Amino acid sequence: MNLQNFIFQYPDEASCRAKFKEYRDREGVVCPHCGSQAHYWKSDKECYECKQCKYRQSLRVNTVMRASNLPFRYWFIAIHLLTSTRKKISAVELQRQLGHKRYEPIRAMLHKLRSVLGTCDGQHSLKGVIELNDGFFTTETEESAKEKPLK
Repeated sequence: MNLQNFIFQYPDEASCRAKFKEYRDREGVVCPHCGSQAHYWKSDKECYECKQCKYRQSLRVNTVMRASNLPFRYWFIAIHLLTSTRKKISAVELQRQLGHKRYEPIRAMLHKLRSVLGTCDGQHSLKGVIELNDGFFTTETEESAKEKPLK
């Protein structure tokens, strides 16, 4: 998604919050108190309530956004910048781009996102022929490595 499409799709805090709620509903919400997956959305309080123990939790509970008061749009912008460009972005630059006064919450957000993105990389493996910056590399599976005769 390019920057224009991103701005069109997520123009404000409400659109980011709605998209994140849609994602949470699709993935499933688990009660941190009793472990139940049965819940309902309380629109007046903007939180989930467990059907079993009546424990209320915000959209951020059990996500990378937990314990953060930063707007959802900040998180969406940071995720977009981290995943859409090859260049790294510093916390100071992200703070400047967002127009946020304090450095520390932006640094903490960026650190959380990088750690989550780093763990996701380990779950996927590359196969076949891969083009990387105009270079070609092949990968070998364990089976193909065993089939090669030793010299």
